[in-house]
Amino acid sequence: MIGLGLGVGVPIVLSVALLASSGDPVFVIFPLPFLGLVWAIQGLAPAGFTLEGRGVRIERRWLPRRLPYSAIRAVDRTPRPIGGLLALGLNGLFGSYGLRWNPRTGLHYLAITNTRDLVYLHTARGLVVISPSPPDEFVTELSARLARQQEDPA
Repeated sequence: MIGLGLGVGVPIVLSVALLASSGDPVFVIFPLPFLGLVWAIQGLAPAGFTLEGRGVRIERRWLPRRLPYSAIRAVDRTPRPIGGLLALGLNGLFGSYGLRWNPRTGLHYLAITNTRDLVYLHTARGLVVISPSPPDEFVTELSARLARQQEDPA
C-alpha cells in the first residue's frame, strides 16, 4: 500500500502543488507517467493459476503465460529460499514476479500473489515458483496430470 501511495499519491500532490504555485497547466500531466507505470505493473502481475489441457496457465491481465506439462519435471511444496539478488522483476501491491537469484536456490522465476501458498515447479529451464490457491489440491491434480503425461506423451 505504501508503494501505491508513493507511486501515485506523491506525483498527484506534487502536481497540484506545482500547478497552484506556478499557474502553469503543464503540471496537470505530471503524474501521468507514474499512473501509466502502475497500470503496466498491474497488467503484468500474476492474477491466478489454471491447469489447462496442455499446461499450467499463469493468469495475468495482459500476456498470460503457459508452462507446458512436457516442460515440468517435478512439483513440490518443500519450503526453500526464494527471491534475492539480481531481481529482474517487481515486488509489491500486485504480487511478485520476474527472475530472481540467490546462492541456495540459484536462478528462479517468481509468479506469486502471496507467500503462504508456494508451489515449486522444476522445469527444463529451472525453478518456477507460483502461488495457487488452494495449493495442496493444485499439487495433487498437477502431479496426476504429469503422471498421465509421462504414461501417454502423445
